[in-house]
Amino acid sequence: MADNAATLVRRYFDHGAARFDLIYSDRKPPLQRLVDRLCRSVVTQRFRLTLARCGDPSGLRVLDVGCGSGRYSVEFARRGAQVVGLDFAPGMLALARAAAAAAGVADRCRFLEADFLAWTDPEPFDIGLAMGYFDYVERPEEHVRALARHVVGRVFCSFPVRWTLRTPSRWLRLRLCRCPVHFYGRGEVEALFTGPAWTALRIDRLSRDYLVEARASR
Repeated sequence: MADNAATLVRRYFDHGAARFDLIYSDRKPPLQRLVDRLCRSVVTQRFRLTLARCGDPSGLRVLDVGCGSGRYSVEFARRGAQVVGLDFAPGMLALARAAAAAAGVADRCRFLEADFLAWTDPEPFDIGLAMGYFDYVERPEEHVRALARHVVGRVFCSFPVRWTLRTPSRWLRLRLCRCPVHFYGRGEVEALFTGPAWTALRIDRLSRDYLVEARASR
């Protein structure tokens, strides 16, 4: 039986966890630093911008969907939030737990290997994050509805822009790695957050990504 899309994505990020985490670091070979600066600077740009827009998260509950190596989770915890990070790649979660321990915030972070659509939590969250997540999901509308169920405040998400100069090369690279990837038009992103579940929507274009800030209506 052929592997399904979720299995392929999990395998890709599990095997490449350490490489992905290096995007946020300056401790890497010069060539890798150059490639990241030219092709992946949006990753650190949306990180800084999201933190700035969230303000002081002290005492808030934060849900980090597709938390990866825990960069957002650890930084929010360092600023006083209680964080739950979800991912389905064990390699990513191992890095996230190690990062939380190294930062002294393991008591404010809970990292879980979970399928977001099947996962539940008894308490609502004040902030929801889904960064670099919608690139790899097949049914984005279901995941947006799940965010609305779990979050009572704001959500911050990124969506890769469909038509950019880098889209073909990224698609080909991931295709060769057998990792599905999805791209979006601005209208598609707007439609995902249009309806009674949301009361406000802001979309900013950051080079190859849309950065979305939306407020849940409940």
